[in-house]
Amino acid sequence: MTSITTELKVSAFLAYKSIAKGNKGTSALTILIMALAFVNLMFMASLFTGLTDASEDQVIETLYSNIVIEPKDEETYIKSPDSVMKKVGSVPGVLGISAQYLTASTIAHKEKSGAWTVRSVDPDDEITVSSVPKMMIAGECLSKYDRDEIVIGKEIAGGHGGSLEHLSLGGVVVGDTVEVAFKNGVRREYRIKGIFDTNFIQSNQLAYITEKEMESVLGTTDMTSQILVKTDGKGGEDKYVEQFTMLGVHEDIKTWTVYAGIVATITQSFTAINTLISVIGLFVAGITIFIVIYVSTVSKRRQIGILRAIGIKESIIIRSYVFQAVFYAICGCITGLLVMFMILVPYYTRHPLVFPMGDVTLVIEQKNAIARGVALVAAALVAGFIPSWQAVRETILDAIWGD
Repeated sequence: MTSITTELKVSAFLAYKSIAKGNKGTSALTILIMALAFVNLMFMASLFTGLTDASEDQVIETLYSNIVIEPKDEETYIKSPDSVMKKVGSVPGVLGISAQYLTASTIAHKEKSGAWTVRSVDPDDEITVSSVPKMMIAGECLSKYDRDEIVIGKEIAGGHGGSLEHLSLGGVVVGDTVEVAFKNGVRREYRIKGIFDTNFIQSNQLAYITEKEMESVLGTTDMTSQILVKTDGKGGEDKYVEQFTMLGVHEDIKTWTVYAGIVATITQSFTAINTLISVIGLFVAGITIFIVIYVSTVSKRRQIGILRAIGIKESIIIRSYVFQAVFYAICGCITGLLVMFMILVPYYTRHPLVFPMGDVTLVIEQKNAIARGVALVAAALVAGFIPSWQAVRETILDAIWGD
């Protein structure tokens, strides 16, 4: 044990002397390259994490909230929803509850028309589970007793830079009248009261009318298609589902993750892209370290031969160069983290990237930072070992005399 410790100390001393006596500019440039490699690895991982988080937040905030309670398989509606809502509302951590009717419809204005889903809401309840009422870009949100007015997403309205402009109503504005043909055959005309933009294509294809208006269309009372439940924070929804069931809620209870198919698709696609970029980044970083160590061993060929001649083990010399490579990698990781936390994260927090699923900022996860740091150090370790191992393979005389 003492021998191994001594050898490690000698290797560390040789590495220290090589760095301290070496070219400062080369060392600084190597650390800078390592830092850029680490930033590249972290930036893409943080961007994809932020993108996934933004998509998840949109699903929760603009479509399904945290938990959705639906009718049993054989039922069309939840009957006596107030009873269910009372039970759900008694659970600590439940922040909001909203009952909604959902129905397919055709919305038309002049020669333009399209098929979209219409939701009915109680505006006072809806604001507790959804951010849609806060995202009006024209007009205003519904009031509780509105009967002949409708609020629509920008993908329906058109004229607001939507992604499906060719399928929209061609640029209707607040005050225009649209005709809605519901799936049960009822037709009603509504004045557009407001247009919203959630920056999420799925929720921007929804239209809203009041609960009382929908009941008059469907001919129902004291029923609902679904109940949205807002809980305290994202994650841990399963424990709420268990509590709802224990309280006697026997309807079909689902968490938002069941509806987050788009998030799963994004995650799978970006995981593949991130893996490819990470491999390329690590390869570039490894090549850089390899070149630096290789040049160092070539320039110090005679010195290596002399060290071996006076009895320094080959393993000690190899380890000293590996230590140098690891030193550059660790310094690069630290510098890269400083760049991320002090420059890039604050910048993108103030100026988020705009994606179809929302505004995206960089989200740095500890496990990602550790994994990429370890990967970079491992790449440096391998890249430092190969040229140093090659350097000690030649005979001592050849190393000293250069033959």
